[in-house]
Amino acid sequence: MRRLTAGSTEQVVWRARLVLGCLALIALCFQHAPGLIVPDRKLELTAGPGGLLSRAMHLWDPHTGFGQLQNDTYGYLLPMGPFHWLFAALSVPDWIAQRLWWSLVLCVAFLGVWKLCNVLQYGVPWTRLAVALLYALVPRAFGELPTEVWPMAMAPWVLLPLVAPRVRSGWWRASWSAVAFALIGGANPAGSAAVLVLPAVWLITRARVKLTLAWLAFVVAASIWWLVPLLMLIRYGAAPPTPRWLPVAGAVIGLPLTLAAAHYLRRLTNLAVASGVHRRVVPVLVTSLAVAAALPVVLTRPAGAFAVIPTHWQQAARWLDNQTAPGSVLVLSSSTEPLAALVKRPLATYTDDMRSRVDSGVGDQTLRQELNRDGVRYVVVRNDQEDGTPSLAIHDSLADAGITRTAYFGPAGPTRLPYPSVEIYDVGATTPGRLIPESRLFALGGSAADVPAVVTALGGSGAAVLRADADGKLDGLPVAETVDQADVEPSAVVLRNTQIGRSGCLHVGGRALCSPDQVVNSAEPNGLSRTIQLPQAASYQLRGTALAKDGETLEQLLTVPGAITATASSRAVTAPEGRPGAAVDRDLGTGWTAAADDPAPSLTLTLPMARNVQGLRFRSDPYLNGSRPAAVTVHFDNSVPVKATVDTAGYVRFATRSTRTIKIDFTATKPLQDAQTSPVGVDEVEVLGTDELRKAVDPQRRVPAYCGNGPAVRIDGVPMRTQVSATMQQLLQRRPVPFALCGTIPAVPLRSGRHQVEVHANAGLVPIETTLAKAGFGNGTGTPVQGVEVWRPNPTELTVEAPGTTEQSVLAVAQNYTDGWEAYDGSGRKLTPIRVGGWQQGWLLPAGPEQVVTARFMPDRTYRAALLLGLVALLSVLGAALFFAIGRSTKR
Repeated sequence: MRRLTAGSTEQVVWRARLVLGCLALIALCFQHAPGLIVPDRKLELTAGPGGLLSRAMHLWDPHTGFGQLQNDTYGYLLPMGPFHWLFAALSVPDWIAQRLWWSLVLCVAFLGVWKLCNVLQYGVPWTRLAVALLYALVPRAFGELPTEVWPMAMAPWVLLPLVAPRVRSGWWRASWSAVAFALIGGANPAGSAAVLVLPAVWLITRARVKLTLAWLAFVVAASIWWLVPLLMLIRYGAAPPTPRWLPVAGAVIGLPLTLAAAHYLRRLTNLAVASGVHRRVVPVLVTSLAVAAALPVVLTRPAGAFAVIPTHWQQAARWLDNQTAPGSVLVLSSSTEPLAALVKRPLATYTDDMRSRVDSGVGDQTLRQELNRDGVRYVVVRNDQEDGTPSLAIHDSLADAGITRTAYFGPAGPTRLPYPSVEIYDVGATTPGRLIPESRLFALGGSAADVPAVVTALGGSGAAVLRADADGKLDGLPVAETVDQADVEPSAVVLRNTQIGRSGCLHVGGRALCSPDQVVNSAEPNGLSRTIQLPQAASYQLRGTALAKDGETLEQLLTVPGAITATASSRAVTAPEGRPGAAVDRDLGTGWTAAADDPAPSLTLTLPMARNVQGLRFRSDPYLNGSRPAAVTVHFDNSVPVKATVDTAGYVRFATRSTRTIKIDFTATKPLQDAQTSPVGVDEVEVLGTDELRKAVDPQRRVPAYCGNGPAVRIDGVPMRTQVSATMQQLLQRRPVPFALCGTIPAVPLRSGRHQVEVHANAGLVPIETTLAKAGFGNGTGTPVQGVEVWRPNPTELTVEAPGTTEQSVLAVAQNYTDGWEAYDGSGRKLTPIRVGGWQQGWLLPAGPEQVVTARFMPDRTYRAALLLGLVALLSVLGAALFFAIGRSTKR
């Protein structure tokens, strides 16, 4: 038996330590939130790797965001996607598959630095081991998930073949470096590119021209499979994947610093020993640093981690996929996860305009019409987490828009009311395509965000094309403007408040739920003021939409003659549902709450005449956001104040006395059921002995009708009056109400030139939209817009049966516009593409009989060819690497 030398024994010992180091890293990965899936960059990587890889085979993804160019999915084709798919196929639990990937990343980084230090002869074994551990652990200390730092982990392996001993051939070095680079993948292009910096510097500084050229050729060949798709994304206007800068810095700066540390730690140890410091002090300090780097992983628990995707999301996905009605799904959240990983039905994009409308708590037909035009059939409301918009605002907006709940799943979420975790709302019948006659189109001077409001303001039966998109394709369309423009005479000018704010009181049915935390201020709280430019004289009819404006004027409209009135020392919200008078309006759906900073809250009731009273009763339902009265001091006109305790039924009784005013000082309160501290509040105060004077506001009573009861209009300083028709319920619940010009002027004559248009709040109403339109424009005459069905045999093809038309029309499909889509009519003639509504894919369809229109995403052919070429090139590089490795072994 051959005896082991001292050197070989030491190698065995250090190899054992390397194994222990990897085992420690693996244990660290599995110790981090064991049993839980940690949210990663792509949930589908663990929840549905098969679907992820399937979508990566096409450049166009119709499943996500109204259809779009896939972002970085192709970058997961190697190695992350197949790794997770393999373990999913073996039925390995998702969290274990995720931790195995993490373990692989950390061990690859650890072993790569160790081997690189050995080849370069930097440091001694213990310093190499220490810096390798630090290199693997430091990104985790900064909160980066291992998936994100994969390029940094592979960086040593890309450099390693190039710095190997001279007995290696140049072809061997270049090919194996390229193979290592190919294994990084293209999920983080910036990180992948950063890995090439050190090898390039190494080769250039050594003037190895031939080796450099060979290396670059191999690297490009090994990268074709993700580099060409990336270039195609940029070519067609998609943003490249967002760079993750820590891996970039780690590959460019972190790796050189790690190598330097391995070298200088040895020198530092020698200097310390020479200075009389024990030789183990520096190793102990470095070990402590490694432990400190691991502590965040050990001590912290990731936010949002879960054991499995909750059952209610799986049930919601199955329910949606089982529905036969066409249309996409809109998730009212900044994230579509986890539904995107589970559902097959296409998902819509939650646009800023939709978010603004839902966030306001004011739902009107604009929201429903917008969703219908966008091909959205179902709206998913998630109550399992907060996303910036109060759940009450979401439900209020959907209810007002007439969008009703059709299914719900899961337990109650952390919302003010116990809404189920997932709710699904049905928008109503829709189609993923529309045939829009040219007579129904108008050109809009504005942005895509203006389209829904302008289309609704002009009757809702037409469609808009932005002026920039119509130029040269649909010339001669009537023009609607939202901006100051003078080159064309507009048929309509629409002025609107893009942020109408949110009231402090939101509604569930007839119940107002009020809180000052719900308030969002309007961008234009006092009305609209705009300058418009006209190239020639024209006359316009003026109409618009207004909302109730909080304040004394509005509350005077709500008073009931002969009823008890109320004032208070303070109020929590300015909304009319929270006014002092809400405590005596016979409506438990409204109520008064004092301000949080009121040190001595009081409520004063005034009777229309002096009456005998003998007690009070305070009533509050569980949803009033205020503490309940526990003790009060009651003041009368000419009597001694009465101090009393409120009994469990809410009563305060005292000797009968005649009075006209009753002032109630609240001296003690009982907390809410959840023991929160909040200001005192009451839904209703019953006055015993004269309670018939507490009168309700008739919700159907109309605002007094007269010319001038609407917003005040001034054009070039000339005042004009408007009239509004509204009910008390619309005012109380902040519903949009229409107004129009009234009086002796049916239309506004305007000369050419610049005009100042001001529409200000008046009579308790504030305008949120005003339209100046020529007579008859937008009245909905002519051939209507027709819905059409869209069939997709695969992600990059679609077929539409277009009905016959007597005029040129636009065939619009509810997916994002891109130049890559080409459509052909039944005769094989290529159709002219046009962007509809600022974002939708459309084509000009000449008048003619019913026909089948087919469309294809043409760049997908190039994309798939690039994937195939990339596979061939990668296998060729791998074959070359194996050939040179075998050739070297043969020569030896």
